[in-house]
Amino acid sequence: MSRFDFLWNRLSTLVEITERSPNKKLGHTAIMKLVYFLQTLKKVPLGYHFQLYMYGPYDSSVLGDLRYAEFLGIAKSETVSYPQGSGYLVSAGPEAERIKQRARGFLQRYEKDIEEVVQEFGDRSAADLEMLSTIVYADQELQEKNRRKPPREMAETVQKIKPRFTAKRIQEEVEALLDKGFLSAVKQ
Repeated sequence: MSRFDFLWNRLSTLVEITERSPNKKLGHTAIMKLVYFLQTLKKVPLGYHFQLYMYGPYDSSVLGDLRYAEFLGIAKSETVSYPQGSGYLVSAGPEAERIKQRARGFLQRYEKDIEEVVQEFGDRSAADLEMLSTIVYADQELQEKNRRKPPREMAETVQKIKPRFTAKRIQEEVEALLDKGFLSAVKQ
């Protein structure tokens, strides 16, 4: 695969998850987390390198790709105001279909995975996505160390990382993710 094919795959995936979202628009945090879920839970080969950051798993390359997609007219952003500040909503741009045609094979191959991730997580709030992605990140870290934890201990671990969420709420989400088969290091 050429360097450009790889880039087109990434950019078309960003637009595809946005277009499949319930409102056809997503904020930067939502896009970041959905891409993380695609790559981590569904093994879609996007080549990002996520690290735990203030709002959960993060890779600045995702935002760089979003800016490039905007530059090319593949995506467009609008600034929105929220009670806590401002943010961006991203939607498909006038060149979105053209780039999606260039990455048609990739999008077809991973269509089911993209749809499942958007259906599962696409309507969740940025705060929910922050918590959920941090749970998945902590699970992946444990898996790499070949360690296991019960849901309660995983919730306690995640709460140390994200103290603004209650252990009870985190544990509910841990159990829901476990029931859906998204966690591998958490065991009942």
